Amino acid sequence: MIRVLHLRQGTALYGADRAVLALSGATAAPYEPLVGAIVRPGAPDALCEEARRRGLLALRFESAGRLDLACARSVARAAREHGVRLLHAHDFKALFVAVLAGLMARVPVVATFHGDTRSTFAVRAYELVARVLGNFTRGVAGVSRALEQTLRRWVRTAPVSFVPNGLPLAQPVSPEEKARARAALGVAAGAYCIAVVGRLSVEKGHRVLFEALRRLPGRPALLIAGDGPLRAELTGAAEGLDARFLGYLDDARPVFAAADVIALPSLTEGLPLVALEALALGRCVLASAVGELPDLLAEGAGMLAKPGDAAALSEALTKLKNGEVRAGIEERALLRAQRYGAAAMASAYAALYGRALSPMASTSP
Repeated sequence: MIRVLHLRQGTALYGADRAVLALSGATAAPYEPLVGAIVRPGAPDALCEEARRRGLLALRFESAGRLDLACARSVARAAREHGVRLLHAHDFKALFVAVLAGLMARVPVVATFHGDTRSTFAVRAYELVARVLGNFTRGVAGVSRALEQTLRRWVRTAPVSFVPNGLPLAQPVSPEEKARARAALGVAAGAYCIAVVGRLSVEKGHRVLFEALRRLPGRPALLIAGDGPLRAELTGAAEGLDARFLGYLDDARPVFAAADVIALPSLTEGLPLVALEALALGRCVLASAVGELPDLLAEGAGMLAKPGDAAALSEALTKLKNGEVRAGIEERALLRAQRYGAAAMASAYAALYGRALSPMASTSP
């Protein structure tokens, strides 16, 4: 077996983390996945915990800073001990660590770029550095076509691929499940309910959604699942709305089930797992036209709005109050989800791994 060590930093399970788990769970022979979480000393480790719950081998690597040589040495040591043949990085910190560890352990590296956040000047700088580091790998993948094209401008010495995220198919939400979820979350049976699931950070566009909801008649119910640096700020910004901040949830299915519309008012995205999860559950998605979302929701599998435009978002939400309109979208959503399975994603990465491990691996694009 060829062991592949996935590296991802963070303490909670957001979109990229769930993509790593889905990929690991769908990986077939001759590859064998290991899940590696890079976390601050003493911090919780949701990724490793969930990986082990799913029967995957998981390793924890502690890191006290962004550029941590000690963490890279730990990864290199683990790679040698576990017979790892390939390192697969899934964010900037993980890529920096993987490149150094790969040099130490003489193990090649590949990387997946899940999307830029551009939330602060420092983060934008890190994201630019990550693109440069892509030149020190044997291959990089972008989860959206737009991200792939951006990477091609920066990565000149390694192959660049487009590999969309994927998820295992799920049981669609039934009317009975929707009723139970609403009762549990305190949403009235006949209320118009919108949900937003994800990290509470600038690029997710929560403020645009708040402004859009203020333009609607009545007071639609708003379910906000997730946590992040803007929690306190967004709580204040949502004053006057019927907004329920639910915090981070290990399982957001009840939120998907209770909502009439899953909103993704993001200012920037790759291919968000939240959108794929919503489609797989047969939910109606309204998203900003960014990243891979226009292709994902094409042909009526969802509805799009101009990013950052509260008026356009409000207009779309008004249209989606019509249950018949939502029902048609939900039917097409289930069909579209079938194109984005975890097995297809794993197969695409197997091809990338094969190229990276080939004795004749090229360093040309």
